[in-house]
Amino acid sequence: MYKILRIVFCALAVAVCAAAIFIFVYLGWKWGLVSVAAAVVFGALMFLFKRLQENKELKDNPPPSQGDFITGKTDNDKKE
Repeated sequence: MYKILRIVFCALAVAVCAAAIFIFVYLGWKWGLVSVAAAVVFGALMFLFKRLQENKELKDNPPPSQGDFITGKTDNDKKE
């Protein structure tokens, strides 16, 4: 679900940025700034859903534990 939302908000951010040029020309700088602000919000939402997706994937499939030079090998290392 997060991947779909990332794609949607990325597309919206790009579309609003492309439209901002025409909005600046035809409607003025106030509406142009509104469109740029909307693009920033869509971009922030895209990064938010990216972070949520990475956290969910890490929670669902955690990396194997690794030992270090103080504690030695972990149970995963000893099986190999």
